[in-house]
Formats: sequence, structure tokens, C-alpha cells
Amino acid sequence: MSLTQKQQAFIECYTGNATEAAKLAGYSEATAYSSGQRLLKQPQIAEAIRAREQERQAPNIADKEQRFAFWTSIMRDTNESTRDRLRASELLAKAQGDFLIKIAEENEAHIDLTAAVRLALLERMAERRRQEEN
Repeated sequence: MSLTQKQQAFIECYTGNATEAAKLAGYSEATAYSSGQRLLKQPQIAEAIRAREQERQAPNIADKEQRFAFWTSIMRDTNESTRDRLRASELLAKAQGDFLIKIAEENEAHIDLTAAVRLALLERMAERRRQEEN
């Protein structure tokens, strides 16, 4: 099903306020609220708005590879401060999961934990073992 000119105008005018977009697209003032709400519920229109928004934001949002390339360039740039180079290195490591610890539980399920919770977990496990021994 193709979109009407008014529906296409609604999609182009929509910036978060369905009533205002309906008015700008040519729907009557009296029915703008209900028309806007009805249009937003139509899957084809909702998807068109989502796709338009993603396309609009795409140049502004870095993807994973772009972030990795950026952090790597800073980390390797000897003209950057040591603090900035270390921070870029840390961000790369965190993003790649280098600080995660895998612990196998009795049922062989694995849980990824950051080093910050490792000690608390080990203490609980030791306490549990002490209780089981008594």
C-alpha cells in the first residue's frame, strides 16, 4: 500500500508532536489530534518515521568500528597526552570485554563479571563453603 501525499507530508513534518505534524500536513484543525494519533499507529507510517530518523541521525552517530578506530588513533598518537592515550586504551579494552572475568558456577553456566564485583563474589563463595562445611 502506497502512502498518500498527506501521509507523506505527515511523515516529513513529524518531529515528536503528531497533532502539529497533522496540521502542517494539511489535516483539518478540528481532527488534527485524532488524525495524528491514528497515523502514528499505522505500521507503514511508524516505520517510515523511524527510517527517516535513523537516516537523519546516521552521520551524527559513530558505529562500533568508528569508535574503535578513533580510540586506536588517539592511543597511538604520540602527540596526545599520556593521560588521553591511556584513557583511549582503557575505553578500547572495556569495549572489547578485556576486563570481564568468566566464572563457571556449579551448573556450568558462565557469568561475565567486572573486576569490581569479583572480590564480593569470591567472598560470598568462600562464606557459602564455610557454612556447608559446618
